Amino acid sequence: MIRVIASYLAAALAFVVVVTVFLPLKARAQDHHPLHRDFYQLWLQPGTNVSCCNARVEKDGVETGDCEPVKAEVRAGNWWAWLRQESRWIEIDDSRIIRERNPEQGGQQGHLCYSHGRVLCFVPPDSGG
Repeated sequence: MIRVIASYLAAALAFVVVVTVFLPLKARAQDHHPLHRDFYQLWLQPGTNVSCCNARVEKDGVETGDCEPVKAEVRAGNWWAWLRQESRWIEIDDSRIIRERNPEQGGQQGHLCYSHGRVLCFVPPDSGG
C-alpha cells in the first residue's frame, strides 16, 4: 500500500514539475511579442512557405533572433534597420522585404525578423518601401 501511495505521489510531483517548467516556456515562445499572434506568426519568408518568426531564441541568456519593431531608414535607395541585439545598423536585401501591411497604427517603425546572423523578413515603415 505504501508503494502505491509513493508511486502516486511521485507521478503527481513529476506532473507538477513538467507543468511548472515547460508550460511557461511554450507560452513565452508563442506570445513573446504583442504583435506575434496577429502578424508575425503569419508572415512567410519571401519565396518560401517558411515562417518569418522563429520564436524568441535565447543562447547563454542572450536573445538571438526574432521579429520585433525596429528603427528603419532608407540610405542610398536601400533599407537599413537597427539590430537591437547587436547594437548596429544592418542593410536589408530587397529579397527579404515582404509587402505586408505594417502592423502598427501609423506604421512609423519597420519590423525585422532576424535569426542566427541573417535577415529572415523585413516590413518597412509605412513611409515607403
